[in-house]
Amino acid sequence: MFMASQNSGGSVSASGARSNSRSSVPPVKCYHDDVAPIRTVRVNCPTQGRRFYGCSHYPRTCGFFKWADEVDNVLELQTLAIEKDTKISELEYERDVLKGKVKKLKQSTTELESQVAELAIENTEKFHAMETVKADKKLCIMLFMSWFFFAFVILFK
Repeated sequence: MFMASQNSGGSVSASGARSNSRSSVPPVKCYHDDVAPIRTVRVNCPTQGRRFYGCSHYPRTCGFFKWADEVDNVLELQTLAIEKDTKISELEYERDVLKGKVKKLKQSTTELESQVAELAIENTEKFHAMETVKADKKLCIMLFMSWFFFAFVILFK
């Protein structure tokens, strides 16, 4: 069997003193639903010095055993997954906001196109009116000149 010492936050160490360190990760629990203390392999073997979680009721254990580095890797991956999910949620929200803006811009574009079409019709009507006025002015000038020429011819005849 492994010889081990407990050295997790709030657990008894090899010297019997309580440790005050606290981990920012949720505690690992054994099958008794108790916090599983972290221990270190002390016997001379290939895993000597490796840390593991074991049942808190040692030596009458429930059989719970996890290598600490594997638990840490899982917790890191879970944290990364949560961060990625958060980022995905933020990006989805941003996408929805941008979709709303695009919808508003499309509505504005449609309204502006309608206004431009109305202005084009209005300007065309004004242009035709101005052409009519211009033609009328030319006609008036031609009539005036013809009367002036007629009067000039009659007077100097």
